[in-house]
Amino acid sequence: MKSLINVLANSGLLKKDLDYHLVRASTVIMFFFFGYQKWFEYEAQTLIPFISNGPLISWMYPALGIRGASWFLGVSEWTFGALILAGFWRKQDVVRASVPANDA
Repeated sequence: MKSLINVLANSGLLKKDLDYHLVRASTVIMFFFFGYQKWFEYEAQTLIPFISNGPLISWMYPALGIRGASWFLGVSEWTFGALILAGFWRKQDVVRASVPANDA
């Protein structure tokens, strides 16, 4: 236990913004678990009423099928979770990658 405390003390997580890091870590974990569920048939069948009645995502069933739409959502959730996770180390790069370039 003492070695864990030493590692946390040396990492700088306990010096400032501990609540920020805890919220970010819990968000990454939730994105991972929700994205993981999308790979199973049960979850794909459960999403049918939500996707077919959604005004922005109803195009996915004709284009990708039931399982393809579920996999697409799972990969999207994992991608957003990975971007949030990458923000632990390089916040500026993640912000630059998520905001479209302004060519005007």
